[in-house]
Amino acid sequence: MKRNVIREMVEQYLLQEVSIAKQKHPFKAILMTGPAGAGKSFTSKNLLGIPAEVRRFTLNPDEIIEDIFPRFGLPLKFVQDSDDPIGVAQQEMRKLAQIATKSKAAGYINRAKPLYFDTTGENTKKMIPVLKKLIELGYDVGIIKVSVPKETSVGRDQARERTVGEEITGQIWDDYQKNVVEDKTYDKWAEGQEHAKVLNPDVFYNVYNLSDEDTPVAGARAKVKDVKGDVPVSIEQMDTVISNLRKEVQDFLTPKDVPNPVGKDLYDGMTTLLKMSKGRLGNELTDLYTVAIDAPIALENPDIKRAVDRISKITGETDLEKSLEALAGIVGKAARGKAKGEKARTAADIIATAKEAGAELSEAEKKLVKEVARRVIEKVKKK
Repeated sequence: MKRNVIREMVEQYLLQEVSIAKQKHPFKAILMTGPAGAGKSFTSKNLLGIPAEVRRFTLNPDEIIEDIFPRFGLPLKFVQDSDDPIGVAQQEMRKLAQIATKSKAAGYINRAKPLYFDTTGENTKKMIPVLKKLIELGYDVGIIKVSVPKETSVGRDQARERTVGEEITGQIWDDYQKNVVEDKTYDKWAEGQEHAKVLNPDVFYNVYNLSDEDTPVAGARAKVKDVKGDVPVSIEQMDTVISNLRKEVQDFLTPKDVPNPVGKDLYDGMTTLLKMSKGRLGNELTDLYTVAIDAPIALENPDIKRAVDRISKITGETDLEKSLEALAGIVGKAARGKAKGEKARTAADIIATAKEAGAELSEAEKKLVKEVARRVIEKVKKK
């Protein structure tokens, strides 16, 4: 009797605490774009109130860098000298962090987690294929545009511990201004997508203290002190933009709402399987293959059958094992926007690349690279 009670408690824990049934925002993805220093994180958390359970699934390799580099005394300011061994190693380890982030993204997608892309987003040709694949996999996509004057962007980036340099920061601002603000590339693309929406058609210029609770209202709505350069908007216009955007974000993140019919079928199949298996299966899309192959009687359940059929349509494969293999490739493209996989970089790869670049690492530097690379991989595996 005692054993049955314990088993029941474990099953309830699996079902309620770590399952998809507990998720408030499955199959939702937010793309927060803006040049360096635009205040994307501040806008997300303080002005828009995007829930922590969404922001915790942030996909940003710089977070890994900021967490790990200081532990080893590595500077967050990237050395621009191509002959500097540490500079070359920094760049290579940043690539490692980027690949690790994409691996993490694939894991999130397989578990239908909400996704929060914190990125400059100026390279629309790279980002839009990712968004297309996410929609194909059942996600609804919300896009947010935040900006600041170029002088402010460069100045704020230079004041940070982590910076890629004034030239690169300025080029990113130029590209963002051209592709996102002027050409409205995301807006034009989203107009033809049923499950993608630019949540603020008018760019939010994050140059005002719109919600500083520690200062009087008049002061809170004043221009932020470090803002430099021309601001092509008025504070009244930004009041309207941020107010409308806040409502759009709230509507987009309606709990348990899965508008994309692909996502709805997958979600229903996963939650049904979770209940049928008492919490053991259903938290991952690939669990649907497990039950379909090992226990085909489960396909008599309409929710599970619809979910499996949906995946077959996505992959174009009716054979379950071939479909599983094809799904892995599609999830990978949604995570990185490329058709082919990327080789997982190792410390040895980084050291070899540095040598090819003419930057010979000392034994102490090689040891440092190996340890940082190991910590990067460990951090991702814990997510």
